[in-house]
Amino acid sequence: MRVWLTDWQLAEDHLLVATGDTVEWQLYPADSEWTARLFGDRLQIEWQLDTYGAAVEQPSLHVTGVVDALQSVWCRQEQTAEGVVPASGEASLRPELDTSISWARRAAPAGIHAAGYPVVDGPALYGYVVSLTSSSGPR
Repeated sequence: MRVWLTDWQLAEDHLLVATGDTVEWQLYPADSEWTARLFGDRLQIEWQLDTYGAAVEQPSLHVTGVVDALQSVWCRQEQTAEGVVPASGEASLRPELDTSISWARRAAPAGIHAAGYPVVDGPALYGYVVSLTSSSGPR
């Protein structure tokens, strides 16, 4: 099972997830428009860990499992009429041991777009894809 983790939520909560961890998560349907923007049709992700997911009535899945692999998602940013967005379909994956770079990376270079997020030269971190071996399913 692939699970999406959003960079800013991990940074906000200093949530540390590491390869080999046993986790118990309430998952929500992944934002397919967002993952398609990042990956095009190269990667399908059905579920996401959303720290605000319970605020909206939606389907969910309670899982307990082991983090088999963890990959950070990086993508070049571009300025569009809707603001600074990831370049469509250009996301790349990098293997990681844990999610600590979400709050430990150095500050981005100058430039702030309208939402207050930094504009960076080169690829920006957008989140992580977790490969999870689930040992339990819906409750």
